[in-house]
Amino acid sequence: MPLISPTSLLRVADRAAMQYKYLYDAFAQLVQQGGDFYSDIVTSTNDNDVEIPTQRDYYYVDTSLNVNYNVANGTPLASIIGAMNVHFNIRDYAGNPLQAGGWDGYLIDHNSRVSYYFDLLFIATQGPFMLAVNVFSENDDVFGCVNVVAGPAINYVDGVNYGNGAVTNPANGTYYAATQLKIVVVTKGGTDADLRLLVKDVNDNPTIIDVTVPGGTAPATVIPIGTTADRFLDVMDVQFVPAGSTGDFGDQFTVHNLKERQISL
Repeated sequence: MPLISPTSLLRVADRAAMQYKYLYDAFAQLVQQGGDFYSDIVTSTNDNDVEIPTQRDYYYVDTSLNVNYNVANGTPLASIIGAMNVHFNIRDYAGNPLQAGGWDGYLIDHNSRVSYYFDLLFIATQGPFMLAVNVFSENDDVFGCVNVVAGPAINYVDGVNYGNGAVTNPANGTYYAATQLKIVVVTKGGTDADLRLLVKDVNDNPTIIDVTVPGGTAPATVIPIGTTADRFLDVMDVQFVPAGSTGDFGDQFTVHNLKERQISL
């Protein structure tokens, strides 16, 4: 009994994530106050014959029109997750499932991750959060800011981190799977800058990784750090590589997550 391939599973997950995102964006517009909420409109009439039959229902619409309720109760998207769970739960002659642990178990076993939008769909239709080790951030997260100051020296301003990588961490929008990193150039002089990042790896162990920002690099240029195999939870500090090039006074860079992939329909 063959288990679905990671390529096929992630295409399913990415399509579902993209559909959720479209609904999420639409509901973000639907729930804006605009001129007035329904309950405010009828309240402003100061007419009991209007307020009494409408206020309760209108207030409920004003406060309950949200994407998760409507995704779970007004669309069949829950079946995208549930039907795959049925596949995972097919048993062999010994009573063992094709995949223990459902979606989370599959992703851990295959070193794969899904979009945070898929996690939100999972929450809306299944209840619990997915595990953070299985979910990549859809945000452009700034792990830190690097400024070359007189000395030369580096002034590093710490930013976000994705937690300690514990398998029990929920994908609640604070914790995420470790990520490849990138440098985004704010401003760069004519001399190379050899940077050493002090980071936490996928197991929360301190380690280092080096990257060079070439002299003359244009603002907004993105420089990937390492490869897709180099994934980290936190950037604790940035230093110059010993005996390397120290760039130019006034160089400025930011360190971001390099999003694992773009979801699509």
